[in-house]
Amino acid sequence: MKLPNRGFDDDQNPREDDAEARRRLRLLMLLDCAENAGLVPLPIAQLHTFAYLANVLAPVWDMPTQEGKVLKLRRGPFYPALQRDLDRLVGMGVTLISNLGYSLDEFNRWHLEGSYRLNRTAAGPILRIARQFAAESETSSFIQELAYALSALSDEELQRATMEDATYSDPLIDVGNVVDFGEWRNLNFSANAARRFERLLPGASQATLGEKLHFYVRHLRLRLHGGH
Repeated sequence: MKLPNRGFDDDQNPREDDAEARRRLRLLMLLDCAENAGLVPLPIAQLHTFAYLANVLAPVWDMPTQEGKVLKLRRGPFYPALQRDLDRLVGMGVTLISNLGYSLDEFNRWHLEGSYRLNRTAAGPILRIARQFAAESETSSFIQELAYALSALSDEELQRATMEDATYSDPLIDVGNVVDFGEWRNLNFSANAARRFERLLPGASQATLGEKLHFYVRHLRLRLHGGH
């Protein structure tokens, strides 16, 4: 596995190579940070939820969104490209899968189920090299703080978190359609909501970037249990 600007496979053109490499590196960071926060092995639904929240909340950390759209499903967000990359990483031995099974979705299609974690021997050197770059180090810091915030949720709460997310739960977007918050339109209700929590602090206090993530996740948990 190679780092961005080279890619993972030598038979692709440079542009495809770079995009694929960045997606896979993001996946490794998600699983690495999830493990540091005690969230692994991470079931597939929760992994897609984690990936979605890392995308939609990136502006809170003053970072660009890697993927500004996602398919809206009743069971939660799903990224086809992420799943293909994840399957490929399992085949390469960089990530490990357990608890294999199958389930039917709302379209009566069978999907592979499982829980994922890193193969530290294979993934560790990749992550160490990546974090030598400032941009990747900052991305890792953001994802890690988000993982720590999400670790306060139970497995069930994490799987259902997007049902109360300000962007994903938008009633104007029907199931089966694309939730677009940064691809063609710049309308991100989740990031806006997370930023507004700063106003709740006493006096002239300013919330850190990490505190904004934690406030937003607590807000999701409260709404999951009928609060406001």
